[in-house]
Amino acid sequence: MAMGTVTKFNQWEDVIGGDANRQWDDSTAGNVMFYLADGAFTPGATDTTIDDIGIYGTNTITAGDGAPIAATALAITPSGGTTYYDSAAANFGASVTISAKWLIATLPVAANTPASTAKLLWFVDLDDTSGTAEVSSTASTFSIAPTTNGWIGST
Repeated sequence: MAMGTVTKFNQWEDVIGGDANRQWDDSTAGNVMFYLADGAFTPGATDTTIDDIGIYGTNTITAGDGAPIAATALAITPSGGTTYYDSAAANFGASVTISAKWLIATLPVAANTPASTAKLLWFVDLDDTSGTAEVSSTASTFSIAPTTNGWIGST
């Protein structure tokens, strides 16, 4: 698997830094949630909610193996003029059957509650070897780890 570069949605800074929102490292369980989407999803940086891109329940996994999960161990680390946003790996389970193309980070309106109104933060292509390549697990672990510095950096 050749994971691509994490790409932020245009509203990234506003959502994680806005007064009306919880910040990235808020300790509330389910403050940030991870969704999986299949190859039919086409990300667009101007999208704002899961519903805007019409993937909730269509191209995203919303129940069972691969259902949205809460991000854990959220951290913000400044280093050399860049601020890195990190978490533990997005671990969807140890014995799951999943196929996915995209990992999407969201800020749910109600913490730990998947919904079509979740605010989009960033997305990453899980296998950028081709436009349609997906990663899969069959009754095995499906876990996606951030890079050494975290999911995304902001200067």
